Amino acid sequence: MKPKHLILAGAVCLLVPSLAGASSVKYSYAQISTANSTVDLIPSTSSNSTLSGIMCIFPSNDGGAQVKITVTFGSTVSSFIIDPTNLERESNGAGQYLSGWIPFLVPGSAANSTLHVTLNNTGLGTATINCWASWLD
Repeated sequence: MKPKHLILAGAVCLLVPSLAGASSVKYSYAQISTANSTVDLIPSTSSNSTLSGIMCIFPSNDGGAQVKITVTFGSTVSSFIIDPTNLERESNGAGQYLSGWIPFLVPGSAANSTLHVTLNNTGLGTATINCWASWLD
């Protein structure tokens, strides 16, 4: 593809959401380090929101910590556990365990439904776990 076509395609991609009145993209960050504790990754929203994805990074010296992610949309609750021993590890640098972006499609289509995402350190470890969420509001 020619460079001028790439620039034109990029410009169109940037304009289409604004022309369509699309929601704004938001990012949330949370850090959890204490065993058996819970923190908000996305505090309860007051509007219909759409969860796009979640990513977590575990340190190379992870001491058995796992993170349980709980997604609440309206009255529906789903949860899963990320165990860093099942993740890819950096080959250089700090040797952290990376989840990469875990895609979601939790649409905010029901009237008066809220989105809430929490992290819970389910393991006995006290490693610092950093997580991010991408969502539309």
